[in-house]
Amino acid sequence: MKKQKRQVSQSEAMKARWKRRIVIEKSYPESTAQWMAERLERLLDHMLYGHAMIAYHKQNGDFKFVKGTLIYYEAEFHKAYDPTKVEGAVVYWDVEQQGWRTFLVENFMEWRPIQ
Repeated sequence: MKKQKRQVSQSEAMKARWKRRIVIEKSYPESTAQWMAERLERLLDHMLYGHAMIAYHKQNGDFKFVKGTLIYYEAEFHKAYDPTKVEGAVVYWDVEQQGWRTFLVENFMEWRPIQ
């Protein structure tokens, strides 16, 4: 007899991967990891059409507070941005530095939309 697998949306599967990564890398409680994954999903959705202030830590521990967007992603890379493909590093366009940058999922802290 085959086990039936529960159907999970791509969004839920993506957040579950991020949550596991955050718990493993940072030893945060699952509730905190869940909150971070949900905030990160909202950030990526927003950056496709607008700009956001993003707070995160670099791998060396330095704090970063940047203005980022994904508006230019499709024109630059000739394909649509797919957040479900994000495994460890989140890519964004740094508006002030005028270049593509990344941060690790587990180093994300918070974001706010800006005009």
